Amino acid sequence: VLEEGEPGASLETVLPSDAVLEAEVTSNRPDCLGHLGIARELAAASGRPLKGDFMPLFTGGIEPPGTDLVHVSIEAQDLCRRYIGAAVSGVRVGPSPLWMRRRLQLAGSRPISNVVDISNYVLLEYGQPLHTFDLARLSGSEIRVRRAWDGESLDCLDGVTRQLNGQMLVIADAQRPVALAGVIGGAESAVSPQTRDILLESATFDGTNVRTTSRALALRTEASSRFERGLVPELALAGARRAAQLLTQVAGGSVHRGWAESYPRPQEPVRVRLWPIEIDRRLGVHIPLEEAEASLSRLGFQVQVGEDGAWDVLTPVFRADVGIPEDVIEEVGRIYGGNRIPARLPARPSQARTSFQTERPLDRMAETMIGAGFTETISPALTASSRQEALGLGEGLVRVGNPLSDEMDCLRTSLLPSLLEVAVLNRSQGRREVRIYELARVYSSVPGLGGQPQAPVETLTLATLTSSDDHGRPTLIGLKSVLDRMVKGAGRPAPTYTPAQGTLFHPGRCVRVNIGNAMIGLLGEIHPRSVRDFDLDGRWAGFEVMSELLALPWGGFRVPDLPRYPSAQRDLAVVVAEPALAADLLASITRTGGSLLEQVVAFDEYRGKQIGEGRKSLTFALTFRSPDRTLTDAEVEEVMDEINRELAAGHGAELR
Repeated sequence: VLEEGEPGASLETVLPSDAVLEAEVTSNRPDCLGHLGIARELAAASGRPLKGDFMPLFTGGIEPPGTDLVHVSIEAQDLCRRYIGAAVSGVRVGPSPLWMRRRLQLAGSRPISNVVDISNYVLLEYGQPLHTFDLARLSGSEIRVRRAWDGESLDCLDGVTRQLNGQMLVIADAQRPVALAGVIGGAESAVSPQTRDILLESATFDGTNVRTTSRALALRTEASSRFERGLVPELALAGARRAAQLLTQVAGGSVHRGWAESYPRPQEPVRVRLWPIEIDRRLGVHIPLEEAEASLSRLGFQVQVGEDGAWDVLTPVFRADVGIPEDVIEEVGRIYGGNRIPARLPARPSQARTSFQTERPLDRMAETMIGAGFTETISPALTASSRQEALGLGEGLVRVGNPLSDEMDCLRTSLLPSLLEVAVLNRSQGRREVRIYELARVYSSVPGLGGQPQAPVETLTLATLTSSDDHGRPTLIGLKSVLDRMVKGAGRPAPTYTPAQGTLFHPGRCVRVNIGNAMIGLLGEIHPRSVRDFDLDGRWAGFEVMSELLALPWGGFRVPDLPRYPSAQRDLAVVVAEPALAADLLASITRTGGSLLEQVVAFDEYRGKQIGEGRKSLTFALTFRSPDRTLTDAEVEEVMDEINRELAAGHGAELR
């Protein structure tokens, strides 16, 4: 509905043609959540001057001083760095002028009244949220910025009454809360058509607290989306001055001088010392110093050159994300243009490699996994508690207090579900063979003494997952050999394997991995139920070992001398009862063989009618060698006889 203009005239004489730009602002740049910030970036990139300044001019004001009308105190100084309360008298609440309504509508904001529209206009222009109170509807002459009291409630502007808790920050008058700091105002103190005197609020609230409050109440507003990114205190003064200008021009108000303010922790200037040569070295391209300095100047930086040639760079007050030389160099590179920087690898100084003894153990473990044909994956530590509980991993869950979503409401207790999700992604892309591993932390919460809560325990864990071979069999022997190689490289005794059960593993195809008497993890075939839960097909195997192995010092590998004398090989097949473990027989053979037994490997297991019910045949390959002579058949047979007697006595084994 047009309120001005002559019939038949061009529409552009009343509604100028406006361009609407949609910008995606990263979380570290709250200064660009207003038109002024975007304009500054465009001016710097195009080399044109910026129309306007960060800090608007505002002088004068009527009597009495605003400090005589209202007093401001910040009780929760850790949650509010600055609070400005500007008193304005004689406002006339009504519709905003067409140009303001038009701009608000183009920016996606609904015009309400001139006083409210000014707050929204400054928010969109400067990125500083504001709020206006009806001064006559405030109890007493004080504003207190404090934590809410348990049991307090607030009738909000959207018509919803919300219950507050002691972690939330409120703006209160002498009797009650009148606004939820940084999120939403209260209905009882809102501006109405009858309002004549207002209190303009411009403040700086703690971003983390605003984000926590917003999520706890499931209420996200234009104000909270800006505060939670971390606004600077100097922006509060700029926003208040700009709003004061507009209230005088648009709403007919008279601003009182002497604004009520509390600023317990003033913003300190940030200076960065930078050697100009670092700009070229970091960016990989030569940028003339005059061009680099001009780019910084257009962005609001002040550069002073010291006697030693170093730059003393004063960052603009609205840029809280700049604090180190690399940040300043990045600003130069942005304005110079990433497309102008040639793509080439940075030069690396040559240096001698560290020895195996001094390399980080985790690097050596990664080399072992990659050498065995596995690909490293990196997955989020946050996961869904419903999925963990469905997999039987709900015990000891560490839950997130304010989760981003139901899919990220707890920390994982095992890496295997993460690997199974990666396997699903690989299969969906047509990759049949999957061999992956992850080296990361898992988390669990266990009760302390007397059932008292205890801080979550972080455990560094290595997990692997592999699909079945061409015959549909999981490669358990291959996984075992990889694990054996790791432990051997760590200079520790070879691990032993005993039958076990694990939540995610097949009950009859899972073993416990031990080093000495300590259990370090599980190895086995993934339970078919778990495979189905992830909509996978086929058979899968993996292992998951804990920090007891990962913390082992890597002793490196010692290449032995080539043997000077030939070896003697023997095969030994014995029949034992079904419950007998090959690992136990292997240990007895190794112990009895003594120094002449160089190696023993179990390579076959047989069951059949020839063996008998409840029995099985195990076959071992033995290698004998002496370091100082060639062994005779008699010497080898003597050791073999001792081994046979030990197996018969200790395990009831019979030669097959």
